[in-house]
Amino acid sequence: MVHLLSFIFFLLLPIGIGVVTIYFVIDFFEYLGKNYPSKANEMAFDTFFGIPAENFIFHLIRPLAFTRFVFSKDDLDDNNVILYKKRVKLLFLSLLGWFIFYILFSLIT
Repeated sequence: MVHLLSFIFFLLLPIGIGVVTIYFVIDFFEYLGKNYPSKANEMAFDTFFGIPAENFIFHLIRPLAFTRFVFSKDDLDDNNVILYKKRVKLLFLSLLGWFIFYILFSLIT
């Protein structure tokens, strides 16, 4: 029983949080692309290994620029951006909190 609980907590929980985080980041980036294309272009790569970004099925998001935007106070005077940023922050921080708990748990045992 203990192995099942540890499997659920240490493997399935972070995978679930990660999948939901990726979903919300993609949804947020698509919203920015539709409503604020200049801001979305600041946070995206133009090419990836010489291939234009239009030929990809996923978004070429610059992680540092996107993270900086999510944790900044710039909300573009849009309530949806504020809501998206709160959701993404909560998911980032929950994944970080789980990671810290995992490190502490592995040091204790």
